[in-house]
Amino acid sequence: MGDARGRFANILVILTAAMVLFPVGCRKPGSPDESAESGYDPRTDPLVNPPSMFEPPPEDILQIANNETLFLQLDGSPNTLNPLFVSSMYEFTVVDVLYAALFTFDKDMKWMVNDDLTESIEESADHTSFIVKLKPGLTWHDGHPFTAHDVVYTWQQILDPDVPCQTQKPSVEPVTECEAIDDRTIRFVQSEPLATRLWNLLFPIIPKHIFEKDKANHPDLKTGEYYNKQARQPIGNGPYRMVEWKENDKIVLERWEDYPGRKPYYKRIVFRIIPDSNISLLSFEKEEVDALAILSAQQFARETNTPSFAKVGNKAWGVEWTLGYIGWNMDGSNPFFADKKVRYAMTHALNIALIMDKLYYNLASPCYGQYHPDSWMFDPSITRLEYDLEKSRRFLDEAGWLVDSQDGWRYKQVDGEKVRFEFTLLLPQGSPTAPKISAIFQQDLKKIGVEMKTRSVEWSTFLEKVRKHEFQAKIAAWGTGTDPDTGWNLWRTEQYDTGRNYGGYSNERIDDLFVQGRREFDFDKRQKIYQEIGKVLYDDQPYTWIYNRPILAAVNKRIRGVQLSPRGIYNFYPSFYQWWTPKGQAKGAVELRP
Repeated sequence: MGDARGRFANILVILTAAMVLFPVGCRKPGSPDESAESGYDPRTDPLVNPPSMFEPPPEDILQIANNETLFLQLDGSPNTLNPLFVSSMYEFTVVDVLYAALFTFDKDMKWMVNDDLTESIEESADHTSFIVKLKPGLTWHDGHPFTAHDVVYTWQQILDPDVPCQTQKPSVEPVTECEAIDDRTIRFVQSEPLATRLWNLLFPIIPKHIFEKDKANHPDLKTGEYYNKQARQPIGNGPYRMVEWKENDKIVLERWEDYPGRKPYYKRIVFRIIPDSNISLLSFEKEEVDALAILSAQQFARETNTPSFAKVGNKAWGVEWTLGYIGWNMDGSNPFFADKKVRYAMTHALNIALIMDKLYYNLASPCYGQYHPDSWMFDPSITRLEYDLEKSRRFLDEAGWLVDSQDGWRYKQVDGEKVRFEFTLLLPQGSPTAPKISAIFQQDLKKIGVEMKTRSVEWSTFLEKVRKHEFQAKIAAWGTGTDPDTGWNLWRTEQYDTGRNYGGYSNERIDDLFVQGRREFDFDKRQKIYQEIGKVLYDDQPYTWIYNRPILAAVNKRIRGVQLSPRGIYNFYPSFYQWWTPKGQAKGAVELRP
């Protein structure tokens, strides 16, 4: 299968505050109207996608600098580095190289065996049983043997109802049996043949000898001093090991020289935590950071077209399946958004065309729902709801939210009480653009008698409130999963309690379609199932979908081996794992002071 590394982001990932701000790209890069209004066209920018940036490593490794530090930027500090509980892009980016799984996927999101760990896999004729053989001599970073018992223990913990493993649980649940035949052999059983059967085997592995120690006292593997320490000083089995985590400053990893597979080219990775996008770009130009995975549209179109940037950097641009949205809490905790007519009114009141033009230099495209137009799941018959305040007014009238002639605001009798249509939109702190989107939305909502307030909170607080359903509306973004089945824990009814259906969406047809999608092996039939899911979701408007964004990244000129994916430039195999620098060009970013 070639060289591969364990990757377990086979899920939709909630993205950073920055991603909420600069939507981009339902059009493919290179569409005729790309950036027409801004006067910027990435196709004519000499810094965009130069061939040197994608150059593969030479066969002669002596031509590669192998004692360097790669400096990457994170918009915020991870909440945890426990792979069972990661959910944000910050966390996945770091955890991805600390832990290796048995299987992985490439830039095209094709499932692969991680042959650094896995010697073989045998699938039964009925597609329900799998025998996986580990390579001999595997260990964890602390030297303790990595065995089949670790795999079984991890499977047990993911499915343990006491362990709040929201991101992993839905895709692992079809695995009904997992047993260690011997120290190197695992037998997996699924109750029925599924199209997702191989993806169900792709999950992170945690060290049993570490995590079982305090399980009796803290069965969630998450709380308590002991597990807090494991979340900050993890013992993994990936190509890099943990060195230091300095809160709100940096995370330092070092190449694990005993890694059983092909070693990464950079000796160290330093993740610099820089929430401010302006400071991030300045740090890049000063060569204190080697790559920025997410530039704002303004930065990509304007602020990188300077001599100071051109001296050190290139720009990566390509199709990415990231979407931005406003999510409505429909669980009945507020009197507004359980009503589909109200949600339609909200979408018709958002001036997406203005947002694309004024905020995103037309490097963003209006979004048509959960699936990207370039994806095989997308239904081209979806008609997008356009900005139309008259339709908004009519929908609100039909929903019983009527304008009071005295003050101009809308009211409705709810449980015998006159309630004004007034709600709060939750924003992730640090976003330079989300407040501007909100300001445009506020003004139009005011015109139709609805008051929207905003509340900006720090990223970890934002995530916590969203997970607890403590919001009326939120602005956020999702990256793409590897298979559309990863939407299972976003949209199925029961995932309100156990997954990431944060807004309380419920539709029996959607619940049934996701089950059908797992069971259907015929590609054409399976495609129709997910196309219907996309269409039903858009018809229900649990989100007001705003944008898709392309890859808008910055990479130091000395870096080679970059690949572009629907997931961006990170979070797939090999990602920055196989980036490299020619020997003699190892200037790079300066070491951080302690």
